[in-house]
Amino acid sequence: MSSEKRVYKLNISGGSEGPGKGLSKLIEIDEKRFQNVRFEGMKIGEIIKGGLIGFPNYEFQVMGGSDASGFPMRKDVHGPVKKRILVSKKAIGYKPKRKGEKRRKMVRGNEVSYDMTLLNLKVVKYGETELFKVKEE
Repeated sequence: MSSEKRVYKLNISGGSEGPGKGLSKLIEIDEKRFQNVRFEGMKIGEIIKGGLIGFPNYEFQVMGGSDASGFPMRKDVHGPVKKRILVSKKAIGYKPKRKGEKRRKMVRGNEVSYDMTLLNLKVVKYGETELFKVKEE
């Protein structure tokens, strides 16, 4: 590991129910400030305790992410690898221009590695503190 400062961006979605329905929030986590936060080795679908990232009594589910180059994570590619896979239809990381078109695209595996910079999280359980600010009209 290098001695550079590691910063994660966490894109937190409110999920499909609860007070944060349809809302999202982007926060940055500095590895120096939160030494006990270790995302490496987690897979898509695993649950993270919110107390680790500053939201006590919350629970978040890892939904995906991308690395520094912008390659998205895919649930069906196993491990912390970067692979070129054949994709068709509307899949994660690919939007075909014509019907039936297939193409090889570079994607990341379903396991979070040190190369990841952005993680997409979904709120599974809400805590007492307010995570999403509601706009008053």
